[in-house]
Amino acid sequence: MKLDRRHMIASVILLVGSVIYNIWVFTRSSTTVTRNSEVVDASFEGTAPPLLAAPRASPTGGTALPDVAIDRLPTWPRDPFTDLQAPPEVVAVAAPPAPEPDPVVASILYSEARRFATINGRITRIGDQIGSYTLVDILPNAVVIESPLRGRRTLPLGTLGGTAGGAVAPQ
Repeated sequence: MKLDRRHMIASVILLVGSVIYNIWVFTRSSTTVTRNSEVVDASFEGTAPPLLAAPRASPTGGTALPDVAIDRLPTWPRDPFTDLQAPPEVVAVAAPPAPEPDPVVASILYSEARRFATINGRITRIGDQIGSYTLVDILPNAVVIESPLRGRRTLPLGTLGGTAGGAVAPQ
């Protein structure tokens, strides 16, 4: 994009204006300084300005604040970082654990010599643990699992979370 003469003139005017403004702000002599929303005389005639012109009332309406000494560290009547109105400690009550979802039976390999089932993406055999469940038996189209909380149940092949009625396997 090509800049024409108008753009150049506008940028030079803005540059000159900002230089003049900065010279005016940083070279003028100020007789008052605003500090903490109060006006303090800044003509100190070679002496250091006081940190606090006069003792002021505390923000909470209590006693006046003392003058600050520059030659030593301040001492405080209390730790300013402690919260005097801290809320009471909350004791969390543990919620009962959510029931574990039923395992998902994806495939079954059933023969007289070997029995395997893919449950929750893991190849398992009789006696393996699946979460809190124990694999009790592998049938041609289902597996039998047992849990201390939910008892013994049969999960058919290819269903998400067992049978509708929660059928119990014969023992």
